[in-house]
Amino acid sequence: MPVIAAAAGTGEQARTVLAAGKGSLTLPGCGPVVVNAGQSGYYRTLYAPAAFAPLAGRFATLAPIDQIGLLADTGARFRRPAARVELPRPGRGHAAGRRTPVWARVAIGYDDLLAMYGGDKAGSARLASHAIARLAPVMAQVGWTASPGEATSTATLRERLIATLSHLGDPATIAEARRRYRAMDSDPQAVPGALRKTILAVVAEHADGATWNDLHAAARAEKSPMVKDAMYILLASPRDPALAARALALALTEEPGATNGAAMIDAVSRLHPDLAVDFTLANLEAVNARVDASSRSRYVPTLADGSVLPATADKLRAYAEAHIAPQARRDAETAIAAIGDRIKVRRERLPEIDAWLARHAVKPPAANAGACGSALGCVLPMRATMRSPAPCRHRGAGPPFVRPPSPPGARPSTAPAASRCPVP
Repeated sequence: MPVIAAAAGTGEQARTVLAAGKGSLTLPGCGPVVVNAGQSGYYRTLYAPAAFAPLAGRFATLAPIDQIGLLADTGARFRRPAARVELPRPGRGHAAGRRTPVWARVAIGYDDLLAMYGGDKAGSARLASHAIARLAPVMAQVGWTASPGEATSTATLRERLIATLSHLGDPATIAEARRRYRAMDSDPQAVPGALRKTILAVVAEHADGATWNDLHAAARAEKSPMVKDAMYILLASPRDPALAARALALALTEEPGATNGAAMIDAVSRLHPDLAVDFTLANLEAVNARVDASSRSRYVPTLADGSVLPATADKLRAYAEAHIAPQARRDAETAIAAIGDRIKVRRERLPEIDAWLARHAVKPPAANAGACGSALGCVLPMRATMRSPAPCRHRGAGPPFVRPPSPPGARPSTAPAASRCPVP
């Protein structure tokens, strides 16, 4: 396996090829070593603590591509203690400049951590407090309105930040999305085309009964088939379990259409996996009528993505034994194993993350402090991914239409510095 490495901040690289999981190289310059410099290698790096600490301390000096790589490497270390990384302040040239992809990766990391907490409201609130304090200043700089000639990466970051802040329950983001939604009929600029899906997704995620009814009426009245389909998916996106249950019931009617019915159940599973699994098993014949026969062995297991309940794993096992041929049970077995893995990760890692958050409680920013409230820069607990062995699905800004297939995870290499896990 080819490996490229560089001393942080030097730009000078050295190359070698691992044979039988071993290899060595000599680096020009002096400083912490970045493995997979330039991030062209198809692997993740597991740094020894003594090698990781100085590299993390110089995070802000790394090239953006290597900052993203280090965030991803550290995210893959979910079986190791949470790491401390200094992030660049979201000042000029950072949030809206060449560091834009880095902040997008940070936002995704917070989303993954939030998913780890699942139904733990207290833990989710602690994480949200920390994450909102870090991301809200970046969002303030990026803004809701695109600037003339802005980079595509800035527009992408805007959508990512709005989505993540919505998932975190940021009151300011939710209020602004609702304001724009209410004004969209009278003000064409309130919901620009580039943000329409993102804003509607925030409104749907935090909908109350009246808003859900409004969205339902809009879906029924919509003439464009594509927009109509998207509106029915939005109806299945609320955090409110009662509204999610209403969406599930609607999914089995003729109103949304057979294809949309299956997609609506899938959309409910994004925030309510156990509810979606229970509903599907209780209405299996009706649901199967809306799922292509070739996809049925995968459909129910994928609904459990995100579940942390042993009872759901037991239900999947019983379902597979009763309805799936032995040679076609791989997806079910993977889903069952993933639930067990998430339970283990929550048990072993959440206390460490909670302790990290307690040590780094966020204080209101001073008038002369950096955008994250510190003259020294932002500090982030590295994300811990829970969706092993399959890569995690990020919950995007817009409604999900088709769940992409998850490639199987790769077994770690025995190499001392790197593992052969595929890069997402």
